[in-house]
Formats: sequence, structure tokens, C-alpha cells
Amino acid sequence: MMQSTPDALNLPPNATAAEYWDLSRALSLIGDTLVTLDAASHPHPALAIAWQTDATARHWDFTLRPGVRFHDGSEASPSAIAVILGTLHPTWTIRASPNSVSIESEAAMPSLLAELALPRNLLLKRAKGNDGLPIGTGAFLVSQWQPEKVLRLVANEQSWSGRPFIDAIEIQFGKSPGDRALALELEKTDVIEASPATGAHLIAASSSSLPVELLALVFSANSKAQDRRLREALALAIDRKPIQSVLLKGAGEAAASILPNWMTGYTAVFPTQTDPQRARVLLADSRQPALILTYDPRDPQAQLIAERIALNAKEAGIILQVSLSGAADIRLTRIMLPSPDPATSLSEAARQLGLGRPALSLSLIRSLDDLYQAEHSLLDGAVVIPLFHLPVASAAGTRLMNWRSGRLGEWGESSDPGYSLADAWLKGSLPEAGAR
Repeated sequence: MMQSTPDALNLPPNATAAEYWDLSRALSLIGDTLVTLDAASHPHPALAIAWQTDATARHWDFTLRPGVRFHDGSEASPSAIAVILGTLHPTWTIRASPNSVSIESEAAMPSLLAELALPRNLLLKRAKGNDGLPIGTGAFLVSQWQPEKVLRLVANEQSWSGRPFIDAIEIQFGKSPGDRALALELEKTDVIEASPATGAHLIAASSSSLPVELLALVFSANSKAQDRRLREALALAIDRKPIQSVLLKGAGEAAASILPNWMTGYTAVFPTQTDPQRARVLLADSRQPALILTYDPRDPQAQLIAERIALNAKEAGIILQVSLSGAADIRLTRIMLPSPDPATSLSEAARQLGLGRPALSLSLIRSLDDLYQAEHSLLDGAVVIPLFHLPVASAAGTRLMNWRSGRLGEWGESSDPGYSLADAWLKGSLPEAGAR
């Protein structure tokens, strides 16, 4: 059971966090990428079984897995893969050879493997007609799709990784945290997305990813908070500890950086301590405008967090009005950090936050110091105030065997055994020996 209500089975570039996780998890059961990345950012074969690049990282060659077919029976040939990649990335030069595809770019692409492992690079064809349903090479294929409501998948008997143990999966969309938790308790579902609002006492077995989301405040381009002192004062006024312990039920980590510590190891240089006294000093002898703080009403925790931030701001002499109407000066937003590769996640975070690409080009991020300088440049000016790095959680009922959500939040194909629904089975239906 999932929260969002997608009207199409594709991953839009402006997807909310809920839409991203729901659609990427569903689509990863249907399709495959060329490679996958584990939590340590190590690449693993998927549809590509080998790869190499030249010294400039502008030219890459990928040897494809032989004998793979799409769900419609057509061959996942180098030419077919090249067409899909070319549509996804029109600025790349992609060529097909008898057993491989090559990718070229004018700029160096040292993080290309991380890019290709992202869910947006799942290699999916589209059915002809108005439905445009995805046709992949994954462990499951689409049998029924009711937009915004239900997606039904059935096992791919010819899956290159072996037939999955489960015969079919039905994904129900648009379910509230309470509805999901109750269905799990009553054994009407086997897997749900969990959250602090779900109610821990209702969860039979839950697992959380590494922190793969960022909750942050973002000032709009036309915000009345043009005075940098006001933005810095707000950052100092926010007391993250009670928000984390009470509203987030202890989940996640307080943050003043864009990237989490498990990716970089240097988050300690971005302090998260609250200092309302210093905030008041920054604003002394100045008249500051009242500001409108908005949030995503689809996020079940957002309003309470926004109201707590407004209370902190008031104690420092800053007037924040929490509202869904009017021209917003600040928005509370939740974004994805979709890759274990820190340079790729930093680039994606900048795009989602509306900051553009990091000042230091991705092609030039070759060291930890380069990464730090790029992140520091994004935070300079306090246009973004990071608040928390958050995990995504899932819960499984007692019938589901041999499964937990991945360390990166994935449900589908994973580099680690036991993290894919294709490897799971239901209690009482033992898998056949050697089936997968």
C-alpha cells in the first residue's frame, strides 16, 4: 500500500518525495537499469555485465547481458537499449554494437554509473496506444493498471534473474498512514510504507533505510526575506531536537548540510545548535517583514513541523505565518537524495531545491574537498536551511518471508539478497529449489 495517487506509470522530474518512492519502487519491479549501486556506491551488473571508460571519462562502453527479452517478447538488443537511452538523454551520443552500447558526452562523466543506476534510467519501452504502459525486462510485468488506484503485476516467467517466487503483486495507491497501518494489522496487506504517523504499535515488522531524504526550508526568489541577516537568524532560531523527538518520533538526524553524514563524513562542520540569543542580536535595530511559510499539505507531518518552526521564529523576533494561501516567502520541502554517490545526490538536491547545478561542475568533483566546496557554495547565502536527514521506512506483515526494504529504500531489484520482493515468498508457499 502506498500514499501517492499517480495518474501515469512514469517518474516525472518534479515528483514529490511520496511520488518518487512509490513510482520508483513500482517501476523497479517492472524494469532494470544497466547497473545498480549498493549503499557503499559500488556498482553491480544488471542489464550490463561489464563496462569500461577511457581516461577522460567522456566515452564509456557497456557489454550487455545476452539473451534478455522484454515482456512483449522482443529482444533487449543493443539497438533497443540505445534507442531508450537516447530518448532519456538526447545530449549523449549513443551507439549500438553487436554485444554492447557506447555512451559519449562532450563533458567528462565520472559519475555516469551512478546516473545510470537512478530509477529515471530504468530501461522501459512503452506500449502503443493511449495507455502507454511500461514494458521492461524485470521480474514482474503489468497485468492491470487503474490510474490513481491499483497496479497489478504478475511474475515474469522468463525473467533473466529467475522467476520470482511470488505469483502476483497488487499495489494500492492513495492510502493514508492510518489506513495502511490498519490493513497491515488486519492482514489485508503484506507490505506498507511506514512513517512516524503510522503508529509503531501497529507494525508487525518494520525496516528503515539510511537517511535518503532532506527536509529543508527554501526561500523563494521573490521572498520578502532579502536581508541575509534575517535568513541566518531564522536558521539559528530553529530548535531541531523537539521536532525530531516528538513530531518525527526520533527518526532521522538533525541537519545543517544537504548531504547526510553516511555519504560524506563531514557533516559535523555544519552546526545544528539553536542560538536564539544570537538570532536576536543579528536582527537588532532592524525592522523585518512578516513572512509566509508554506508546506506540502500531502505530507502528514509538514503542518505540525511548520507550526513549530513558526513558534521558534517568534521567540527570536521573527514573524512567520503558516499558510497555504498567498505568495509564499519560505516553503518547507522534502526532497530525495536518490543516489549513494554523493556528487550525484548533491546535483539532484540542487535541482529539486531550485538552486541549479552546484557551482563546481559534477565533472570536476573528484575528491572529498571538491564535494565539500560544491556543497558549501550551495548553502552560502542561507537560501536553503537544511533541517533533517530522514530515512524511509517500510513494514511487512507476518506472511511475507525473506524480505525487508533495502538500505537505500528500494523494494525491487537490489544488489543485496533479501531486499527484493522478487526474492520473497508467502508463508506456507515454500519456493521451489533453484527457482531463482
